[in-house]
Amino acid sequence: MRNKLVFIVAIIFGLTTSFLVYNYLNKAKQSIYNTEYVNIVVAAQDIPAKTVLKKNMLSLKKIPKKYMHIKETSDFEDVVDKILLVPVTAGESIMTNQLLNPKSTKEGLAYIVPIGKRALTIPVDEVSGVAGLIKPGDRVDVIATVVIDDEPFTLILLQDVEVLAVGKLMDINTEGSKKPIENNTVTLAVTHAEAKPLMLASQRGAIRLMLRSPLDDTQGYTPAIKMNDLIKYNDGSGYYWKQLEY
Repeated sequence: MRNKLVFIVAIIFGLTTSFLVYNYLNKAKQSIYNTEYVNIVVAAQDIPAKTVLKKNMLSLKKIPKKYMHIKETSDFEDVVDKILLVPVTAGESIMTNQLLNPKSTKEGLAYIVPIGKRALTIPVDEVSGVAGLIKPGDRVDVIATVVIDDEPFTLILLQDVEVLAVGKLMDINTEGSKKPIENNTVTLAVTHAEAKPLMLASQRGAIRLMLRSPLDDTQGYTPAIKMNDLIKYNDGSGYYWKQLEY
């Protein structure tokens, strides 16, 4: 009788356990079916910091939507052509707060230098720097006076050059933007070819900046002028300036 009772209890426990396991698996199955999934952008390879992200460096990974971090993204457009500020390993998600727009000034001057150009800083004063009215983002022409064999020559050295920074200021708010910026340096975006004459003129001559209208991208050519030219053609007829146009 005792053995029979033990046998019956064992059957009951077995059935109960089977029911509980079945019920758990059924609920887990339903949970999987009811879970909403989303694709997030992850690194397809190990990517070092300060890398401009390209689509072939990235892939998509499916995860439950409820586990998606607020800084993760499902759109390649939010990531491609942005600068990655921290290193990531393959399979790691790309967080939007780890990215920088190429034109952002938040991380420093290097991130706003145009592709193919370099930042070159030149000294200016209140006169050569257009009374402190030049601001980051403006465009200028550079005029220089140099002395060759004890004779001064003045020429237009560079045209339509972008101002990257004035002193340490790389960005300026709209509010108060009409106020002069008091600084003794201006940083320009120049090519290698433009950097050499600009450096030489700033070291061995005198340079001034001429502020351009943002609507004017024209460029022209006039030959260098020397003191004798001013005296010879300064007859009030404007003859010299007409000659320069040819």
